[in-house]
Amino acid sequence: MTKIIDIEQRLKLEQKKKVKIDREKKLEVVRKFMQCKRCMARCAMCGVQFDTKELYKRHPGPHRLCTACEEDYKEFQAITETGGDSPLYWHNREWLVLWQAWLDYQKAIKDYTESPEFIELLREVGWH
Repeated sequence: MTKIIDIEQRLKLEQKKKVKIDREKKLEVVRKFMQCKRCMARCAMCGVQFDTKELYKRHPGPHRLCTACEEDYKEFQAITETGGDSPLYWHNREWLVLWQAWLDYQKAIKDYTESPEFIELLREVGWH
């Protein structure tokens, strides 16, 4: 009789493990979006890490970009607003498509993180 396993206890233990694993998966999703994809310590375009004095500087526009990417972005904006050509030969049609795709990606991330379901996930895992 000492070898009899209490099924109720075993089921409760398995359920607790499952809840813990589910919570860890949810936390990982939130962490990736809040710390990685929207990282405030890195350039949103190229990923270069800001040095400490740049980290707390106000950045113009909706994206935190390093100096090089900021200049590139301004050139992209000027070209798309005026419809003109860049004096730089590598600012070709594919370059324009690249920047537009990146902007679309940034909007998609923003839309997802502001969706009611993602906000519910934040509440569920206690992310403040």
